[in-house]
Amino acid sequence: MKPTKSSLQAVKSACTAIGIPNIVEIIATSPISQLQPIFVHAFTRRANSRKAPELLRQYEQQNEILGTSSISQHDVYRFALTCQDTAQSAFESVETSPITPLGTNAVLTKISQNNTLSTIRNTEVRSDLTTQLMLECCSRRRRLIATKEDSSVHLCSYGRNLRLQPFDKTKGYMQHFDLFTLSSAGKHKPSEGGFAIPTLRLHIQTLLDVIENLHRTGFFSKEIVVKISDIRFLEQLIDGMELPREQILRNTLNTEFDMFDTYAVPFPKEVDTVESLSESMFKDVKMSSFISRLSYIEREVLIPLRKQYPHIQFCFDFNRKAGIGYYANTCFHIFGKNEADVEFQFADGGVVDWASQFLNNGKEASVISGIGAELMHKLLR
Repeated sequence: MKPTKSSLQAVKSACTAIGIPNIVEIIATSPISQLQPIFVHAFTRRANSRKAPELLRQYEQQNEILGTSSISQHDVYRFALTCQDTAQSAFESVETSPITPLGTNAVLTKISQNNTLSTIRNTEVRSDLTTQLMLECCSRRRRLIATKEDSSVHLCSYGRNLRLQPFDKTKGYMQHFDLFTLSSAGKHKPSEGGFAIPTLRLHIQTLLDVIENLHRTGFFSKEIVVKISDIRFLEQLIDGMELPREQILRNTLNTEFDMFDTYAVPFPKEVDTVESLSESMFKDVKMSSFISRLSYIEREVLIPLRKQYPHIQFCFDFNRKAGIGYYANTCFHIFGKNEADVEFQFADGGVVDWASQFLNNGKEASVISGIGAELMHKLLR
């Protein structure tokens, strides 16, 4: 993400005030081994000059990122244990570090580094447990490949994440929050039906079982809907209809922005089955080849899941815009309603290209998903 003109001007003014106009360039291009002793010494001196009352003032002023969770630790652990117990038959549970390599999210997802708390030791505070867990998946995959044991890796973890961008508090969001995350990595094997789509089905199954087990511990939800999307459909739709990509990207998280209504897209927003779509619909949006892809997803994901969970609705969602630059292709949302009939998103997941990036191998595939504890407690307890 490119910095704004105002942020660049602020940096320029600060550099001028310090007396070293090119200090940003020096820091950005110098070897970290040379910079780290300087940073450590400078921050040691700064820390030694602080007083206890100053620390308390900062704690209270920045309580949104420094303060306690809105959930008691007892409830956090009980929620985490329910998730872990549900997933343990298919996913190995691991405990992760609170920090990851610097740039983990900016490199993989193109999310601005400004949204992550960077440290002076070439690391960053965890802002997305899913990217961090994929690092461990790929580290294990590398070792397995080296020993000719080409098996898949499926991990799960529960942990706190910190984001620096402001959130809408009225919707229950916090800047630090708990996530339960599933991450899988393996080799794409066309002869065995591939890796991504069967694994995507496994993730959805696991999260639906988590939601079902949470019901037994005092969480209530109804009218659960699993919506399957494909980011490539949106990408091709933007190109085929020559839609304003930048405007759409600016509104990926804007729930008030409806892309299909705004640009009069001649395609249904949602359908329960591919049979309700005609080839002419795809031709109108210059995507004739996409219907076979959707048929495959319905056959391998939706039909088996409908049989396993007859009380849950499954559909294709073509109007999804969140996930561009994050998911590589097929992804999903799980929605539901609470006792007050308020609908919100329980879980999110999909196919990502992170394993192929980490291992520099186009045959490596990966799937991630997650469920948030904060909203579940606030809206479903």
